[in-house]
Formats: sequence, structure tokens, C-alpha cells
Amino acid sequence: MSDDDSEPKRRLRAGAVHKATLAELSDLGVDPKVNAAAAAALRLATEMDSAKDVKSASTAARELRQAMATVRGMASPQAKGGQVDQLAARAAQRAAARRTG
Repeated sequence: MSDDDSEPKRRLRAGAVHKATLAELSDLGVDPKVNAAAAAALRLATEMDSAKDVKSASTAARELRQAMATVRGMASPQAKGGQVDQLAARAAQRAAARRTG
């Protein structure tokens, strides 16, 4: 089989899943340049963004979930005060205000 007979190379694009994965890696303090699991997660996110059909997207999503679980397990605990913690604190304040007011 020569190079002329092969299919054209598929172009990968970094879309919304790639951006969200990169943001989560940043929040976790994990650098994909020095962490293989994080680099694999970014590649899987790109694969998911570039998927042409549901089957390949679901396969990439499953593997991305597993890779991110590994990354989260290896990440050092972060100090409280992230966006999720801030939202939870505001929700608790609103709930307390409704009970007292």
C-alpha cells in the first residue's frame, strides 16, 4: 500500500471540550507538558471535538473521563476558594437569608 492509496489525514480541532479540559487541568494545577495523563486527556478532548460520528465521540468521551479521573487522583489538593466553592458559598448565603428573612 503506497501513500497515495491511504485516506487523507484527518484534521483535529481544539474546540469546546479541549478548552474545558485545559481549564480544568489549569484549576488542578497540572501541566500537560510534564504529565502524560494530562497530555492524553487533552488529546482525547481534541479527538472528541473532531469526531465525525457518535460512536467515535462516545469512545473518546469514555476514555477522557478515565484519563481525567487519573489526573484528578494525582493532582495535589488545592486550597479552597475556587469558582465552585465561591458559588456554593453564595448559595448557602442565599439559603440562610431566605430562612431568616
